[in-house]
Amino acid sequence: MGRRTRAAVLTAAALLLGTLALPGSSAAEPRPQTVRITAGAPALAPAAESCDTGTSLTPSTSDSGANVQRIRTRGKLIAGIDTNSDLWGFRDPVTGNLQGFDIDLVHALAQSILGDPNAVEFLAVPTANRISALQSGQVDVVVRTMTITCARLKQVSFSVPYFDAGQEVVAPKSSPITGLNDTVNGKRVCAATGSTGLDLLNANKHGAKVFTVANQLDCLVQMQLGNVDATITDNALGAGQVAQDPTIHLVGGLLDQEVYGVAMKLGSTDLVRRVNAAMQDFLANQWASEYSKWLKPLGASPGAPTPHFAG
Repeated sequence: MGRRTRAAVLTAAALLLGTLALPGSSAAEPRPQTVRITAGAPALAPAAESCDTGTSLTPSTSDSGANVQRIRTRGKLIAGIDTNSDLWGFRDPVTGNLQGFDIDLVHALAQSILGDPNAVEFLAVPTANRISALQSGQVDVVVRTMTITCARLKQVSFSVPYFDAGQEVVAPKSSPITGLNDTVNGKRVCAATGSTGLDLLNANKHGAKVFTVANQLDCLVQMQLGNVDATITDNALGAGQVAQDPTIHLVGGLLDQEVYGVAMKLGSTDLVRRVNAAMQDFLANQWASEYSKWLKPLGASPGAPTPHFAG
């Protein structure tokens, strides 16, 4: 299937997210997977004071904690993911398999905690629903290009970072827009509800008209339909959009610096430590091959983040 045909399939599927439950399927190797959709979520908390987003709890391989024991008794890890972000978490339109960097990370967590990379149930979670899915206990972890922020650290717990990113503007190559500056004055700029991109846009609109959607890929659909003029999203996600549609590009450079982490329910200390043990191994032994496999469109590998632990 050609890239433009694949992009059309992916973007058409994006319009259905949030209304259709997606059936499970196998990835590159046979992997029993169940994908469901969540609904309803609170808005992000207001921006908080500065904090350390690069440090998490000291790793432990102990399985004695209540949260880890619940997962082991259940026999599977329930993970909130994205199913429409090329490179990170998506369902291949040809094979129907769930694929991407975040999907492989979930399998690595399941291997570490349960001894079986396939002992996973996937739950498709829109951007704005990530925190509520953890707070309600619908998922054990969220692995969905989720930026660690001070505000979110008051609502959920995070692992050590596994990727360095930043917000950037995506626009058609034919557009005069050059970034989040005066060139967006009077233009319609799209961002996902509950995203750090929307927070940044609302902080300084430069005269733009804000257009919100449930998931970042919906912004690509809206740009293709001519309903919006540009998108603000993580550069890593923007690269996925560009990979799907060669008529658009990233412009203006990074607007901030962010890090992605695995999110868990606030206060689930034993699970955070157990996930950090898995993350320590993933960053040291698997991250480089996963970058080469999925993230080459982002350019040369910057190398895995160095984990920092305390407490």
